Amino acid sequence: MTADRFPLGARVRLADLAFDPYPIFAALRAEEPVTWVPEIERWFLTRRDDILVVLRDPDLFTTDAPSTIRDMFGVHMMTTEGPTQIRYKRKCLPPFHASRMKTASLPPLVAEVERRVEAMRSAAGPAGGGRAGRWQAGEVRTRVARPVALHSVLSVLGIPLAETERVNEWYEHFARALANFAGDPDVRAAGKGAADAFGRALVPILEELERDPDGSLLSDLACDHVDPLTVEEIRSNALIILFGGIETTESMIANAVWALLSHPEQLPAARASEAALELAIEETLRWEPAVQSAARHTTRDTEIRGVPIAEGEVVHCMLGAANRDPAHFEHPDRFDATRRNAGDHLSFAVGRHFCLGAPLARLETRVVLETLWTRCPGLRLDPDRPAAPRGYEFRKPPTLWVKWRV
Repeated sequence: MTADRFPLGARVRLADLAFDPYPIFAALRAEEPVTWVPEIERWFLTRRDDILVVLRDPDLFTTDAPSTIRDMFGVHMMTTEGPTQIRYKRKCLPPFHASRMKTASLPPLVAEVERRVEAMRSAAGPAGGGRAGRWQAGEVRTRVARPVALHSVLSVLGIPLAETERVNEWYEHFARALANFAGDPDVRAAGKGAADAFGRALVPILEELERDPDGSLLSDLACDHVDPLTVEEIRSNALIILFGGIETTESMIANAVWALLSHPEQLPAARASEAALELAIEETLRWEPAVQSAARHTTRDTEIRGVPIAEGEVVHCMLGAANRDPAHFEHPDRFDATRRNAGDHLSFAVGRHFCLGAPLARLETRVVLETLWTRCPGLRLDPDRPAAPRGYEFRKPPTLWVKWRV
């Protein structure tokens, strides 16, 4: 590949994408919608229609190929195709049905969110308020978003909450390894070691759940005697559910709080009804997705928009770029909590690899927002500690300080 053929792609730097990818995506979408990025030696797609074609064609653009996530977690529903992928997803899907979320998951979720918000309030320090009254400030991402996401996914999986601290440590190694585009061998080894440690811890959990089922996903899998998954298959699929349930949900919650509080004039519309809030959450997913790309490997030589792509090369579908494609979204860089087609975003991917945890992530985000607004009057971003989402692959605010009236 030459810089002459793909001059914009040659100038793309991951550090710039981590700071603010959207102007870069806009330029690529307009001038080089299919481009080669030498820094990571991968193709980037930035137009929504091209990305949909790729994500809907697993025969030509596959996840069933060597990758960091496959090396670390093993073969699971996100790194295989065909009957195996369908079987894995079918076995793991029942606890994530929207109807089950609202009955089995909602009451404990509400209780956990209320507990975490109250803990944030109890630990709050003073914030400037001037003539408007007395204010307190607290940090949402680490005190609310992360623990809520962690608690929810452990509960759905059936992993004892006593393991929360260990799981959180493993997760940190997973996250660093999956964003390790520099290829640091120590980071990779730490991620693999954490995945192996999870696998060892999982065996006695499965044995206990087989003796004493509790209705969780791991319980269902441990007690399944009709074409059951092996322990290794359970481990690898539980790992990807665990990672996604923490990383993407924590980021989705934090990004939603940040996006809505960054546009206070739109809060009345977002809070008008449950349906209005759900629509506003879809807009936060479109405008600032937690996961910025979906990688696929070509199974044979092909071309996209006349650009030849060889067998075995990696194509990055830039979801954040697709979500701001002006061919589909009017005024795409504008945040609009009432945008009618906000749900057309690709933040959960599409097709066979659509995120099975999407209903739970949406529910968690809605409950957190409702609880924050109820328990923290006058909620707003803390101007003394500003922050915004950052990250190339996984995107969220490093910290998210808010303040409220006492």
